[in-house]
Amino acid sequence: MKALHQQGVETLQSLDALETILRQHMVMMDATSAAVDSQQQDNGWLTPLVDGLETVLRFIQTGFDKYNVPYSYGWSIVTLTLFVKTLTFPLTKIQVEGTMSMQALKPEIDVIKEKYGDDKDAISRETSALYEKAKVNPLAGCLPTLATIPIFIGLYRSFSSVASQGDLDNQGFYWIPTLAGPTSIAAQKAGEGTAWLFPFVDGHPPIGWDLASSYLVLPVALVLAQYASSAIISPPIDPNSENANVQKALYYGLPLMIGWFSLNLPSGLSLYYFTNTVFTSAQQIFLRKLGGAQLAEYDLGPLELGTARRTGTVDTSTLDNTTSDDSALSMESSMAMSSESVDAVNATSAPALRELNRRCKRKRVVA
Repeated sequence: MKALHQQGVETLQSLDALETILRQHMVMMDATSAAVDSQQQDNGWLTPLVDGLETVLRFIQTGFDKYNVPYSYGWSIVTLTLFVKTLTFPLTKIQVEGTMSMQALKPEIDVIKEKYGDDKDAISRETSALYEKAKVNPLAGCLPTLATIPIFIGLYRSFSSVASQGDLDNQGFYWIPTLAGPTSIAAQKAGEGTAWLFPFVDGHPPIGWDLASSYLVLPVALVLAQYASSAIISPPIDPNSENANVQKALYYGLPLMIGWFSLNLPSGLSLYYFTNTVFTSAQQIFLRKLGGAQLAEYDLGPLELGTARRTGTVDTSTLDNTTSDDSALSMESSMAMSSESVDAVNATSAPALRELNRRCKRKRVVA
């Protein structure tokens, strides 16, 4: 069980550089499955949430119309997205603080991995002991994110429902002719979401370059926003990490995939994704870069390795019962001197690391 727990912890650590990107786009993964549902989809247990968000959206839009706010439906989408991001900010804060707490322990974890090498059980045992001593929950950076997923799925489906009912047909947004275009949920469902753009007819999109360029601005802006957000928030990818290639592929590939999805959706939904990206990035910058995250300060003291509780039974079959007291004392003295020599070398070659106490308690073997 501990080994499985540690494997999960290591996975979270190795993918931390891409955590922000994945969190921003978990809802986008639902877009693919949602688009293949029927136009009047059954939202199951999310129905009350979807209906409630749809009601709030129309309420905001009616209020904007009352005060003659231009492009009222577009701004109502932006406003509702901001409202939901504000409500879920406490969960985001908990998630970021949990992740940053684990990042603060990375130097100590690297020391543990360097000492024990390929001994996964020892690494798991010592890492668990370190988390317990620092009072850090490895799952604290994941659970709050999971809690927000249903909320943003409901938000997406409420916008999808509004678009399917034709409420956005005559609603433009600055340079965008209509938030219901250039495609529809029905066209996406039929596999023709990009029929407005491909294939070219006589060197131009089927709807012409004038309209196509107006609709392309938002997907391009969305991709650029994703890259900018990742560059500002995500830590550098460790080239020595075993998952470095996967991280690079996700880092460069996910924004392009999001941009492709947006080409298959009405502009109203693309506006939501762009708004969500901007607000998410702003929250992350505030928490990670501007001191918004409140991290508990802890003093671990010297990092003592080999003191964590071991599980299982000890195999005594290899003990030599004929070993004399003098031999045992000689071996113990030799090992202690070797340990002190290693400590001296480490102290001079790696002064930045915490002081290590590598001495282990040994039992004398009585003949």
